[in-house]
Amino acid sequence: MRPFLLGIAVFCLSLPALLIRGARAPIEAIGFWRLILACAVLAPWAWRRRKAWRASAPALGSIALAGTLFFLHLWTFTWAVSHTTVANLMLAFSTHPVWTGLGAWLLFKEPLGRRELTALVLAGAGVAILFGGSMSLGGAGLAGDLSALLSALFFSGWVLAGRRVRRGLDTVSFLFVAYATAALLFFAAGTARGGAWTGYPLSTWAALATLAFAVSLGGHGLFTYLLNKYDVLVLSCAKLVEPVLAAAGAAWLYREPLSARLGAAFVLIAAGVLVLMRPRSRASLTAS
Repeated sequence: MRPFLLGIAVFCLSLPALLIRGARAPIEAIGFWRLILACAVLAPWAWRRRKAWRASAPALGSIALAGTLFFLHLWTFTWAVSHTTVANLMLAFSTHPVWTGLGAWLLFKEPLGRRELTALVLAGAGVAILFGGSMSLGGAGLAGDLSALLSALFFSGWVLAGRRVRRGLDTVSFLFVAYATAALLFFAAGTARGGAWTGYPLSTWAALATLAFAVSLGGHGLFTYLLNKYDVLVLSCAKLVEPVLAAAGAAWLYREPLSARLGAAFVLIAAGVLVLMRPRSRASLTAS
């Protein structure tokens, strides 16, 4: 059952760039509506677990921090959608397992040895190839690639913060508070910029609803639930399928070109992530 749920999560998490591009709405509106819709679904279950909230009150600040990191991840990811290709975005973002591994070393004192350093070199080489292609086009898309890389860093922070907090709090309560925090930040940012919250065509609302239910709940929700079932790095490696699915979808829907350079960057980044996973793969798969 767990591999099936992981497959659903990975598929759902390959969709956001495609949906965001089709939504054609401001960043803040996209972030706010996808999260507030998700919160509306989670609210009844979160309310039933309100006693757990009181017991976990000291952790609420940490959950709010996780929600802030999630907001930053979504904002930089959404901005990148309009400033680079979907393939470049997803490849740059797919480096996040490396940053997660480095963060685990810094925060949780997990070992950092030869494999981790090899992973960093391989992923760094993949990013260099990816960014080199952007610069060869006169810098077009480079800002979007950098934003995608920032999104990966913020996502790693979200994963690590969630890992620490989730030791004493159920998935629904954690997601509700974190999503609500991120939604409020999107609302504040949108209000400050004077953005519109309504008046969008039906296609935009359909994309926002799919982002809320398929991505925020089906993707991020399942991924957060599985953090307690799998090793975090095994989950990150499974997510390597996402850029392949997203790039194929962008080539089909938006006629975005695929190139040998993208393939080389993906191979290096994927190799880095697989090297990073290797020491823990056997134990993690046995536990599943």
